Amino acid sequence: MPDLSAPLCLICGSGESDLRYRITRFDVLECRPCRQIFLHPLPSEEEIQQLFASLYTSGEGSVPELKDYYGFCFEDEPGNPLVEQYEAWLDIIERVQAPGRLLDVGCGTGLFLAVARRRGWEPFGIDESLEATRHARDHFGLDPWVGEFESFADLGESFDLVTGWDVIEHSRRPVKLMQAARRCLAPGGCVSFSTPNQRSILDLAGGLIYRLSGGRVTGPLEKFYIEQHFLYFTPDTARSCLALGGLEVFSMERELTDLRRLSLSPGVRLGLASMFLAARVLGRENRLFMMARAV
Repeated sequence: MPDLSAPLCLICGSGESDLRYRITRFDVLECRPCRQIFLHPLPSEEEIQQLFASLYTSGEGSVPELKDYYGFCFEDEPGNPLVEQYEAWLDIIERVQAPGRLLDVGCGTGLFLAVARRRGWEPFGIDESLEATRHARDHFGLDPWVGEFESFADLGESFDLVTGWDVIEHSRRPVKLMQAARRCLAPGGCVSFSTPNQRSILDLAGGLIYRLSGGRVTGPLEKFYIEQHFLYFTPDTARSCLALGGLEVFSMERELTDLRRLSLSPGVRLGLASMFLAARVLGRENRLFMMARAV
């Protein structure tokens, strides 16, 4: 069952929030004190576990456009847009951090760790998905920890790089997640995270349609605000969350989703590509990539 208690900000714990949108399953709220955007009510942990089991096996979920999205997580091969994304991120990271011990939080199928291993990193991962980590073991020969990251962080292991690709927005305890990442850092190490950018062209366009329709047309917003994402960060709120975890962001870039990973009709693909061109002009790209070090 969903959490039907009073909405509390997952960052600062405040009960003071303003309604931005009311969509089919959720209210999209903005915390007054810290300006964090979050959903209410949250799905149960059991619902989320079942959702990810489905996404990793059949691709089925509430957003049809994401049906093929997770399908790129399984093979380390040229032309895979997810592999290309990982290579690009590692290019940026390796300008400031030489390959060493790497911990990937939410490692999923292990594809990122396989890419990093080819580049000289010593890989280790953690994830709660049995379906995904089974592939990491059987296909990539990895040995991921299956369980909660906060418990793993108490074991005293240290890493030169801690990564979390599309992880923080799924967390019910994001500040504790950042604190755990900091505890895992070796001296001089860094963390790197990616997450959707709330200040995106998708929110801008969907929000305009919502307001012009008096809140009746919610379809565009429901492609962006989805049940598996509890939090939506802006550049400022992302920096604030990491700071509460003892991390200082030293690099942040806005990026766009690679449309090759989405299941789209030709017309929708063309329309979204046009929107993404506008996003670059307006500084409203739909993703954030950041790096930080311990304070």
